[in-house]
Amino acid sequence: MPDPARAEFLLEVGCEEIPAPWLPGLREQLAHRFREAAEREHLRPAGVCSLGTPRRLVLRADLLTRQPDREEKVWGPSLKAARDPAGGWTSAAVGFARKSGGPADRLLQAPKDPASPSELYLAFDKKTAGRAAADVLPRVIAFVLRALAFPRRMSWDAWIDDGKGAFPFGRPIRWIVALLDGAVVPFQVHALAGGVRGEAVVTSGDLTWGHRFLPRGEAGKPLRAASFTDLSRRLAGAFVILDPSEREARIREALAAAGGQPRDDHGLVAEWRDLVEYPTVVVGRVPAEFRALPTEVLETVLVHHQKYIPLGEGGATSRFAALTNTDGTFAEAVVRGMERVVVARLRDAAFFFAEDRKRPLADRVADLAGVTFHQGLGTYADKTSRLVRLVDAMGAELGVLTRPEHQAAREAARLAKADLTTLMVREFPELQGVMGGIYLTAEGGQWEGVARAVRWHYHPLSIEEDAPPRGAVGGGDATVFGAVSLADKLDSLAGYFGLGLAPTGSSDPYGLRRAAGGAVRVLLDFWSADAAEKRPSLRQLVAAAVAAHQAQLKRPAAEVAPELEAFLLDRLRYVLVARGYPADEVEAVLGAREPDALDDPHEAWLRLKALHRVRSEAREDFEHLAVAFKRAKNILGEQPAAAVDAGLLTEAAERELHDAVGRLAGTDGAYEGRLRALAGLRAPVDRFFDDVLVMAEDERVRANRLGLLSQALSLFYRIADISKLGGQA
Repeated sequence: MPDPARAEFLLEVGCEEIPAPWLPGLREQLAHRFREAAEREHLRPAGVCSLGTPRRLVLRADLLTRQPDREEKVWGPSLKAARDPAGGWTSAAVGFARKSGGPADRLLQAPKDPASPSELYLAFDKKTAGRAAADVLPRVIAFVLRALAFPRRMSWDAWIDDGKGAFPFGRPIRWIVALLDGAVVPFQVHALAGGVRGEAVVTSGDLTWGHRFLPRGEAGKPLRAASFTDLSRRLAGAFVILDPSEREARIREALAAAGGQPRDDHGLVAEWRDLVEYPTVVVGRVPAEFRALPTEVLETVLVHHQKYIPLGEGGATSRFAALTNTDGTFAEAVVRGMERVVVARLRDAAFFFAEDRKRPLADRVADLAGVTFHQGLGTYADKTSRLVRLVDAMGAELGVLTRPEHQAAREAARLAKADLTTLMVREFPELQGVMGGIYLTAEGGQWEGVARAVRWHYHPLSIEEDAPPRGAVGGGDATVFGAVSLADKLDSLAGYFGLGLAPTGSSDPYGLRRAAGGAVRVLLDFWSADAAEKRPSLRQLVAAAVAAHQAQLKRPAAEVAPELEAFLLDRLRYVLVARGYPADEVEAVLGAREPDALDDPHEAWLRLKALHRVRSEAREDFEHLAVAFKRAKNILGEQPAAAVDAGLLTEAAERELHDAVGRLAGTDGAYEGRLRALAGLRAPVDRFFDDVLVMAEDERVRANRLGLLSQALSLFYRIADISKLGGQA
């Protein structure tokens, strides 16, 4: 049989400018949704690819030109339900036969489930003639356009004929190219008039549009396309580079040609790629008078405010690269305009820097009394006082800071928010914390750990292990930073929870999930403590943070603290799962009774890593133990376990388990070694449940056996509740 005929399908959806951050996801969705819809319509898509620019989404695929004829079995009621007691056909059977187009006597009787060959059902073979792809594709296009998920949709008073009516989209659609083997596939978008379909406002065709302004004097003219290759060629001639990888390559080549390759493009190359249709890189100068400004200030002006990439040699920023959506004809004039804006911003920054340095940062602490933190939580002076008290709790009460660390962290907590009163931070809020650290370093005389703690105390902002401030703080500095960062985050969490402003659903206006994730990550990744040193108890710190807010709380502290603890435990769970550990292993470790995960999150992480490694070595043993201990927990319930009397152990299997528990009870050392030893309980536990009646009639024997089970469970509870590892009891 010859291969079915195939043809190229081309779809281009021309829009008003789509935001650059949306485009990567939309391109991926477009291909996925089209493949899904075309498969459902039996068009067997192949070679599906999606491209796009800010003004268009483009898809190309190979399809069958016609659906194959199909035959499928349609199932009806079971034979039992199809016959009445007298042997006649029931109404269910008659109704089903009507669907088949013939009498019930002509229906097939066959088993629906091969595992139950004696259970027969009524059925018939339905034959469906294939339709031409051109007739099916309008439905596919409608599904794909409707299914695209945008960060925000807009209503542009549009309607498509897919039975769902009003058609919101990410941006208004201005043209559609839909071609199958060069022939137009009919599709229309209508106006939404008075809640019903109005006149057609967009009709598919073979006309596309190039760059808005290029080529000069010829922009705005329609271009006729016959295929994907033809479309790509014509758009390239009209200054539209359709492939995002080609746009990125063009940008990188231009940066390399400019010299002074950036140390860090700050993610701007990826953003630039989807920001324009014809990327042209131009280079401007940073005047020498501003090159002495702190790198962070220069990058804030260039990167965050202007979206320019800093360039330089030897660590100094002397130039910047910028993106234009032009052919470079007037590059010099464009660069002069860019330089004027940059110089104006840098001149302001230089003035602020000089003015701010006329006062020591410590002199600004009193000014925080005039800066409101939150109307229900007081000023930043109040917050600073609470931060110092929390650091004191870590040093004096919890004993997790050495005396020098306590002194440094206390000073850092006192100065952490002072830069909020500086001119630089008022103009560039992105630099809060950063400028405090820079000013302290410039003043000299401060232990560098204080400056680092002030600079980074708003961090961590993300939960990835390699995210900042990884590599920027270490050793004793990490502990000082950790103390101030923890104090800042827990103070905010306790205050907002105390006001009843905990996150709900997707709403988190105060960034409390991020703050909680940051607090967890401080304890996982940054708190420096060896085996002889203590780490902070998150549970105790929550209590201290809530107590510091006692005057502002709108709810009893006895309600706020447990709610905040549960929130932090959930964030710890989220971080551990996000780091790639199976959810059941995370639950097992968090379910351990001692040590408590909230008392020492870092210890919980160590236990999780050990469990993950050992379980991967002995997965079958752990599956058996998980099932056995589920059963044991169900039997034990909440009742306290009795002491085990060896004299009451009459069965060989229970004596064997008792001996194994006794040998393992003294097992100490690293978690991995202990878990490997405990995995040896599988055989005696299996035999115990196979050979021993736990719930014996004799009350003393029953209590003794329950006590033995409890002892076996407790060996694991010191590391993880392995009954949570999966399996059915």
